[in-house]
Amino acid sequence: MASEKWHKKCAKRGMNVFVGCVTIWTFLLSIFLIGTNTREDAENNVLTRTTPRLPSLTQMTEFAFGNSIGNANKHSTASAAHYQQTILSFAHITQNPDNYRFKVEGGQDVLVFLHIQKTAGTSFERFLVRHLNVTHQCKCVFGEKRKMKCQCRRPIGRIWLFSRYSTGWACNLHADYTELIVSGCVNNKLDVREGKRHKRRLFLTTFLRDPIDRFVSEYTHVSERGATWARALHFCGGRLPTPEELPMCFDPVVGWGGVSLDEFLACPYNLAFNRQTRMLSDLSLVNCYNSSAMDAIVRDRIILESAKFNLRQFAFFGLKERMAESQLLFEKTLGLTFDSDLSLWNKSKSAHVIPTRRQLDLIRQKNALDLALYDFARGIFELRLSQIGRRVLLLNLHLAFL
Repeated sequence: MASEKWHKKCAKRGMNVFVGCVTIWTFLLSIFLIGTNTREDAENNVLTRTTPRLPSLTQMTEFAFGNSIGNANKHSTASAAHYQQTILSFAHITQNPDNYRFKVEGGQDVLVFLHIQKTAGTSFERFLVRHLNVTHQCKCVFGEKRKMKCQCRRPIGRIWLFSRYSTGWACNLHADYTELIVSGCVNNKLDVREGKRHKRRLFLTTFLRDPIDRFVSEYTHVSERGATWARALHFCGGRLPTPEELPMCFDPVVGWGGVSLDEFLACPYNLAFNRQTRMLSDLSLVNCYNSSAMDAIVRDRIILESAKFNLRQFAFFGLKERMAESQLLFEKTLGLTFDSDLSLWNKSKSAHVIPTRRQLDLIRQKNALDLALYDFARGIFELRLSQIGRRVLLLNLHLAFL
C-alpha cells in the first residue's frame, strides 16, 4: 500500500516536471517563431528608420526604367542573367537550414566573396582558404612575391569558393555587385573553368567597415603605397565607362603616391567616396557611370536603396569593427567553422592618419551614402545575431531533453 502511494506521488511529480518543461519549451518556441515571422518586418523597420519617406526600390526601378536613361538596361542580357541566378539569403537559410544551408559536399553551392577595399577583406579571404574546416579544403601554393593561389574544388572538379585567392580577380579587379552578379559573371566564369554549364546556388558574402575609418584607410593606402586600382574595369550595362563618364583623379603614368588628404578630398571623381554603397548596388538602375543623365539626388537615393536591398540578399556580411561576432555569425549561419580566431588576423599595417575637424566634416559629407548604409547594416547585423542566438538557445534546450 505504501509502495503504491509512493509510486503515485513520484508519477505526479514527474508529470509536473514534464508539464513545466513543456511549458518552458513552448514559451521559448513562441519567442523563436515570433522572431522568425517578424524578421523581415524588423529589417524593413530598420530600412524605414534610416531612410524615411523614400520610395521603395521597385518604385525607383520603375522610375529609372520609365525614363530613356534606363531603357538601354531594362531588357539587357545581363539583367536577365542576374534574375535567373539562385541567390540564397540569410532569411532563406535560417527559415529552412536543412535545405538551404551551405553544403561543400554537394555540387551546386558556391561561396562568393565581394571584396570592398579596406574592409578587412584580404584577411577574411585568406582565412577562408587557410582556416575553414571543410571536407574538401583549398590547396594553396605561393608564387612570385609570395602571392598565394589556391584551388578550392570538390573531387568532381566543381568549385565551391569564388574569391580573390581561389579564382583570382575573375570578374575584374575588386569586382562589385554589378560586375559579379548583375552581369552574370560569376556563373559564366565558373562554367568556363569547369568546362560545363551548371546550376548553382550562390551564397554572397562581404565585409563592411565604419565609413570614416575606411575612407581614411584607403587614403593612407593610396598615399603611402601608391595604390590606385587603375586596372579595375567598372564593367556595367554591357560596356566600360567612357573617360567622360569616369575621369581619373591622377596621371596614370605618374600615379597618386604622396597625395595629400586635401587633394584626395578635392577630386570630385574619387571612387573612394561612398565606395561601399556603390559596390553593393545595381548600377544598371542609374545608367551605370553616366551621372549626367539623372538628377543627382534621385540617383543617390536609388543607389542607396539598391545597396540596402542587395545587402539583405547576402547570406553573410561582417563588420570589421566586430570581428569575433562576425565570425560567430558566419559559422552559425552557414554551418561552417574555422580552426582559428579571425580577430587575431585583423591587423592593420597602415600608419594612423588623424584628419582635422574640417577634413572630417568633408569626409562625412562626401560619404553620406556610406554612412546611411552602414547605419542600416549595423541594425541588420544586430537582428541577425539575435536570430542566431535564438536558434542556438533552442538547439541547446532540445539536446538537453534527448
